[in-house]
Amino acid sequence: MITELGDHLVTTANPLSISVAGFSDFSAIEPAWWRLLNDQQTLDFRGGVNELRGQMNAERVTRFLESRIRQGRLIIARIEGELVGICTISPDGFLLDSPVMVWEIADVWVEPHARRKGVATAMIKQCEHECQMRGANEVRLSVYAMNEAGLGLYRSLGYDINSYSLKKNLNPTG
Repeated sequence: MITELGDHLVTTANPLSISVAGFSDFSAIEPAWWRLLNDQQTLDFRGGVNELRGQMNAERVTRFLESRIRQGRLIIARIEGELVGICTISPDGFLLDSPVMVWEIADVWVEPHARRKGVATAMIKQCEHECQMRGANEVRLSVYAMNEAGLGLYRSLGYDINSYSLKKNLNPTG
């Protein structure tokens, strides 16, 4: 089987497939989302994973994922049927009418065993296509400063630094 996917071909030698998620994918997406959040904790600690996985947050995650799926804004990657990557797209929320329509790519995450195999690149290209089909003439994304691999990937795909995000701890310890 040969299918064109952006700059990639999906063949039996390259069994990567990228698609907009459907509700039938939810049972694979939800645990992957929690693994994404767990990985993010090393870059942006918000509390222990057990704390974050409480009932209220579990319900929020379910509602968020269902909303993204319903809106066609959750992209997934599979290798030989196994879900190995997820990411989301959304309009940037700029309040004013503008000739520049900006969309954001977020939550780009790939299972550790599938990294450095073109999965993130293929997902980002699919996200760019989906955003463009929705009228975007620009896409943006954010990356944690310590995520050097992600920054390198995004730079290699033509993304330039547009802004800096700063933080300040209002409850310092010690």
